[in-house]
Amino acid sequence: MKKHITRLLFAALLLLALCIGASAAGTSGKCGPSAYWSFDSSTGTLTISGSGAMNDYEYGNDYPWMDYRDSIQTIVIGDQITQIGRYAFPWTACSTIQFGKSVRSIGAKAFSGCRNLNGDLTLPDSVQIVGDSAFAGCTGLTGTLTLGNGLQTIGFNAFYDCPFSGDLVIPDSVTMIGIQAFYCRPYYLPETQGTLTLGKNLRTIGESAFCESRYTGSLTIPDSVVEIGERAFCDCGNLNGTLTLGKNLRMIGKEAFSGCAFTGSLTIPEGITEIADGTFSFLYQSSGMFTGKLTLPSTLKTIGASAFSYTDFSGELLIPDGVTSIGANAFKECDGFGGTLSLPDSVKTVGEWAFYLCKGFTGLKLSASLTKIEERSFAHMYGLKTEVVIPEGVTEIGESAFQCSHMPSVRFPSTLKKIGKEAFYFSLNCKIAFPDGLEVIEDEAFALCNVKSAVILPASIKSIGKKAFDSDWSYGKHNDIPLGAYFLGAAPQLVGTGNANCSFPSDWTLNYLPGTSGWMGDTYEGYKIVPWDGETRWDNLYTDDFGYRDNKWNKIETSWSVNTDTGKITLTDDLNEGCAVAVSYDADGRVTSIGVLRTKTDFVVLNLQDTCRLFLLNASSAPRLNTPVTINDYLPV
Repeated sequence: MKKHITRLLFAALLLLALCIGASAAGTSGKCGPSAYWSFDSSTGTLTISGSGAMNDYEYGNDYPWMDYRDSIQTIVIGDQITQIGRYAFPWTACSTIQFGKSVRSIGAKAFSGCRNLNGDLTLPDSVQIVGDSAFAGCTGLTGTLTLGNGLQTIGFNAFYDCPFSGDLVIPDSVTMIGIQAFYCRPYYLPETQGTLTLGKNLRTIGESAFCESRYTGSLTIPDSVVEIGERAFCDCGNLNGTLTLGKNLRMIGKEAFSGCAFTGSLTIPEGITEIADGTFSFLYQSSGMFTGKLTLPSTLKTIGASAFSYTDFSGELLIPDGVTSIGANAFKECDGFGGTLSLPDSVKTVGEWAFYLCKGFTGLKLSASLTKIEERSFAHMYGLKTEVVIPEGVTEIGESAFQCSHMPSVRFPSTLKKIGKEAFYFSLNCKIAFPDGLEVIEDEAFALCNVKSAVILPASIKSIGKKAFDSDWSYGKHNDIPLGAYFLGAAPQLVGTGNANCSFPSDWTLNYLPGTSGWMGDTYEGYKIVPWDGETRWDNLYTDDFGYRDNKWNKIETSWSVNTDTGKITLTDDLNEGCAVAVSYDADGRVTSIGVLRTKTDFVVLNLQDTCRLFLLNASSAPRLNTPVTINDYLPV
């Protein structure tokens, strides 16, 4: 009996010891090779003691203090702990962290989701690495962030959605800032965050690293930086000072500075070969950015889509030799540029809308390597004051390519096959000469243009779109010159004839060469048709009062006389500025040459030595002594 009681007593003591041991294991234990943890429930303090590295955990729900996650108020890291493990304290209720003086690494997601962390956050100088998402989602961190002077790497999403305020200084020791490291969704952010200073040894700024932040003032990218990721500073609209790019920068990602508000000039450093899509665009605000000069590097090869759209650069735009492509919308609505836009012959493609509404340019020189003028690429430039020469090799001018660009004249290449819809809508105030080989003129290609001569269509023409030469507009009859069209070949397809959408103004006459096909009777598609002999005709050209107008639209009277011995017509105005025009004609009185006549079907344009005048000489048949010779409307050149 006594022996039985002794056995029962021993079993009871053993059970009690096991229970006490289990209870002790629930509030403390091992969390690394030489690291230990303990939790004081009375104060809500979790202490990590010992030395060396903590263990890494996998999913944020397997750390040993999991049961106390909602009770932890303070985390104390001992002075001998060197590494805070991966997923060590995520989603805990802690409001305070006390870092030991030996911590070198903070693991991935170590404190992610700790929303009760508040106010300032200071990392000790010992910390070298802040891992991926280490503090992500700590939305209570609304004070300042102080990074230690030993920090080297800031990982992916390291401070994601941490709405810090005040200044941020990236220490000189930092070499890499990871993707979205400081990205914070706007509804968490304060109105301003102070200034941003980047360390002088930084090499890489990751994608969206500071996207949508509200740092203010100027930004200097150190010379040490070689790569800036996509959207790195995108929509940082409070950055309203200057932007200085380091001289060793080699890659800038898409939309890296899009939506910033930088002012002043911008110099892209030598060594950059590509400006990616939207890099410096100002897409979302009502006004642009940059108010000074843009300097592009000689190493540049590619300018991406929307690279500089909606910016306010001023001065000349110098595209370096070697650039091969300019993307769609690249300089859209950059209306501050002036002078001549000269595209070097290395440029092979200019994208749609590339220079749309760049109305400050006064001249345009196109690259000899172009084969197509894309849709609206040079539309609404307005200020062009010199002739635009479409280079040889171009086969197509796209829709609205030069719409409303108001150029004084245009010269087409022999290679041209197609002129697109509204290509020169409300753009020309001059004579139009089409090349042999042109096949298609689409809808409204020359609508609202002030055509200064009859239109000669080459034998190659196959189709003319609706309102292609329409001159009616909302303010009334824009061009009341009763001109006509002269066809050197078979009758083409006319789109929308017999109604308001007809290819030509309703009062035009179509002239055709006898023997060419498709012309029968007295009308064609509702137009009067008459044969012609292929010679130059001025019969239906509008004849103004004898004289011209100066730059202020003052009427200048002129007189003329003919020397019967020399066959010269002398035109003299009331300013005593005279000119002599040699006129040659055959025995039958037909003109063989006048001034710069190039072909027998070319209408005569007299370009006087005085470069501010361009005259159109008209004659009813030939300039005989008893035949009036008149000067058409004055055109500036």
